[in-house]
Amino acid sequence: MGSKNSAIGAAFWSLVDKFSTQAVSFIISIILARLLTPTDYGIVGLMSIFLVISNVFIDAGFGNAIIRKTDRTESDLSTAFYFNISISCIIYIILWFLAPYISLFFNEPLLVPLVRIAGFNLVLGSLCIVHQALLTVDLRIKEQTYIALISQIPAGIIAILCAYKGLGVYSLAIQALIASLIKCLAFWYVAKWAPHRVFSKDSFRYLMGFGSKLVCANVIGVAFDKIYSVLIGKFIGKAQLGYFTKAEALDSQVFSVSNGMVQRIALPILSKSQSDKILLKERFREIMRLLVMVNVLIAAFIFVEAKSIIVFLWTEKWLQTADILSVLALANIWIPIGSLSLVLLQVVNRTDMVLKLEFPKKIIYICIIYVGFQFGVLGLSIGFVLINMVAAFINMYVTKDILQYSYVSQVIDIFKYIIYASISTFVTLFFSYNISILALDILIHLLQITSVYILILLFARDEIALKYLKKIKSKLINSI
Repeated sequence: MGSKNSAIGAAFWSLVDKFSTQAVSFIISIILARLLTPTDYGIVGLMSIFLVISNVFIDAGFGNAIIRKTDRTESDLSTAFYFNISISCIIYIILWFLAPYISLFFNEPLLVPLVRIAGFNLVLGSLCIVHQALLTVDLRIKEQTYIALISQIPAGIIAILCAYKGLGVYSLAIQALIASLIKCLAFWYVAKWAPHRVFSKDSFRYLMGFGSKLVCANVIGVAFDKIYSVLIGKFIGKAQLGYFTKAEALDSQVFSVSNGMVQRIALPILSKSQSDKILLKERFREIMRLLVMVNVLIAAFIFVEAKSIIVFLWTEKWLQTADILSVLALANIWIPIGSLSLVLLQVVNRTDMVLKLEFPKKIIYICIIYVGFQFGVLGLSIGFVLINMVAAFINMYVTKDILQYSYVSQVIDIFKYIIYASISTFVTLFFSYNISILALDILIHLLQITSVYILILLFARDEIALKYLKKIKSKLINSI
């Protein structure tokens, strides 16, 4: 019972408290978007290609290996820590010397100092990978939410001041650096853990055995994700990349509350059920249905209100972002489905399958990207949706085999929520009317689509909706 209550508490904190973190980040991003230009964000998008790929090597899957291992030792933790920090320093040095060549390839001189400044985030991040894993193991999601919050506020304020003073794209690099520093210090303070003077070969073999195949799969996955930034930034334009980067960032920000559950909650909860296949299937299915139920509603709302949201938040200079945002929102219906299946493979220690699944996907991805590129940024965005659909359906094959959770059952569990959200969208558009005050227009449409969606769920007697609405009601009553 205790484990179940802690899981519910973790889910509650991830879904509710994360709103406070996102609210702060949201406000900061609104102000910065009004002070900076699409080209500024395009340059940051180019820089992030190399930082994101580098970060995959630094973590090396060791964080997830620690979470998954139920009999973890101090040797495991210290070995992971020393490996992470060593690799991060090596990669930072490599990036330092590669910066001029990166700048030359994209014909952007600012990339040299930006890569060298922002690259230090990799070192800071490596210092707290183990600490974050320990908090995740104990489902201490509340503390992680607070850490994210206290790192964002001062970093955001300083970035706004820098942008106001005309530092342009450097404002974003400084923001990331300060946030990483504060986050690192906070994780050390909250986790109360320090590495021992030990590096175990046995621990390293386990961690590397678990993480190596995961790293290969993640590098391939991230590289393909970042192909978008390379193609747009190199061949279409930095301003267009800025629109795409900003739409992608807003999309990720909105969906982070639900998608964040995959790694922050799903892995530790499912890991505790790894010895009981019946319970594992039950918990996996519940998490998947909850994620889809939430994400289809968010996607439907963004699809309806993208233009109003963009103009209200960032002014009309960012209007080209709206269509991209509408399309990218649809991809988030499928992202957690594919990711959750990969988490399942980590739980049952079949990370070799993660890598094997990547190869058939990438052949299809290349074809989709090639066709999408012919139609510009919007074509690539539509391709992104198709890619995530393909990934979800391929990964569902693994779920079918491991949990005896048939394709038909999975499809029914997913598509019933898509149908409910589609009906809600149609009703909202049918009874839609334009209001000159954008904030009021957005609010009314949000209430319309949410109300219709909840009514459909209640009418259908959906067990997941009924369960979590009851939990939310109970939490609210207890907090009064």
